[in-house]
Amino acid sequence: MNWLVLRKNHREWAKTGLAQRVFESGLSLLVGLIVGIMIIFSYGLASDWQQLVLVIPVALVFVLLINDLEKLVLTSIAIGVPLNLDVSIIISPYSRNPENVARGFRTLIALTELRVSLVLITLVVGYALWIARSRDSDRKSALFSASTTVPALGFIFFSILSVSQAQDLQLSLFRVAQLIELFLAYFYVANHLRTIQDMQFFVTVSLGGMLAESVLMIVQWITGLSFQIAGIEAVILGPGRIGGTLGHTGPAAGYLSAQALIAGAMIWAYPKMPQKILAAACLGIGLVALVSTGSRIGWIGFAATILMYILTGLRHGWVKRETLILLAIAVAALAAGFYDTIYTRYTADDRGSAEARPKMYRLAWNMIQARPWLGVGAGNQALATRDYYTTDVGDPEDIFDIQAHNAYLAVWAESGPFALLCYIGFFIAGILTAWSCVRSRHTWISSLGAGLGLAIVSLCIQMFTGTFHTRAITLFTWILPALAVSLHHLEQKRLAREPIEVSDTSVRPSRYAVAYEK
Repeated sequence: MNWLVLRKNHREWAKTGLAQRVFESGLSLLVGLIVGIMIIFSYGLASDWQQLVLVIPVALVFVLLINDLEKLVLTSIAIGVPLNLDVSIIISPYSRNPENVARGFRTLIALTELRVSLVLITLVVGYALWIARSRDSDRKSALFSASTTVPALGFIFFSILSVSQAQDLQLSLFRVAQLIELFLAYFYVANHLRTIQDMQFFVTVSLGGMLAESVLMIVQWITGLSFQIAGIEAVILGPGRIGGTLGHTGPAAGYLSAQALIAGAMIWAYPKMPQKILAAACLGIGLVALVSTGSRIGWIGFAATILMYILTGLRHGWVKRETLILLAIAVAALAAGFYDTIYTRYTADDRGSAEARPKMYRLAWNMIQARPWLGVGAGNQALATRDYYTTDVGDPEDIFDIQAHNAYLAVWAESGPFALLCYIGFFIAGILTAWSCVRSRHTWISSLGAGLGLAIVSLCIQMFTGTFHTRAITLFTWILPALAVSLHHLEQKRLAREPIEVSDTSVRPSRYAVAYEK
């Protein structure tokens, strides 16, 4: 952050009243203190008290440098996915351990702990600040966006109803608490990106987090090292299978493939050359990191959607055809450079991973048939599976992960068909909302709209063979529709002839819209 930005923030802060300055400074210090303590506790309190001397001052300096609580909350959400920082508050008796596995309880760690995350803490601060400012005369009304918010609330509602069918109430409450956190993040982002400057800030910070994550994963791929630093764990799940800080290769591939699409869109959306270079670096390095995950469905999801992006760009004429063709050549060259790695992953022995997937699907289908309306209870699928084995499923030992490797079947089995319809409807609404911006005559909006829409499509493709149950990747899947809502709102402002608050973003002519008058 340069000194000009810091001086501008300080001048704006100095203009506010004394009471508000005290309030915001106190909240900033509190956030820094909590973040520092979170890191200490998540890393191991007994032997690491001395880290307090280093961690807490760094956290305090970070929040005070930003000097804008709303931007601090948005920053924590943007980087909260790759940072993946949380602490365990309550651990279920059914958590995965050798004793429970021996008894047939093969539940997932991510769903058997109540964890408080960095994102949740800053969201509480953000909503407190939002409520505190609700009396301001210039306060903007909340943006509800029924097309995405209604199915999101419906999904949570039917998940809560399914608790009545749960074998273990605590596991259901863990799941519901996670869904509420996701909704709070979605609603906050959708309501706090009201200008293109806000959107550029959020996307840039998010791409910065992606770039750091990608570099880390490539270093792991080269060195073969997994490590844990200050509560942040970077993992390797086998030869050539890098999970980074996302916890597993599937979530890592989903995150990188979707972010790569957004980075590709920002190459043309960003108005300044340094920003374009950042986007290009994120795309190139992110794709190398995507290869390191070894995720076949991640590669397929990205390949399908980047092709759709290029064809859409050629059709709508965002930029010269030559540049989009160069993008296609660059992606193809990168794939050719890692041909051996990709070919080996598709043809070598995967130790029964692909063969086990149909068995997981049949197991989930048995649950759906037995509990067709409300499922087995939110968060209870892994716990309940041992009661639904049949001869066509096969040996339980052949199923590596009890959670169905299909996010749609998992939702249906746990919370019923109405929850599934709301779940699918949420993402379809996000795709359509983003895609409605593609015909905008504003290059920034049209390009990013296509990138966001196809990023959600890429994740939806990967949900057919991925669990997508951990906080990091689920948070990301809910952030993208929120960005689509905000972008659509910006386009509506443009069509209403309200000024778009950006100084150097180009507006181009289009055959799809009437001329825009400033």
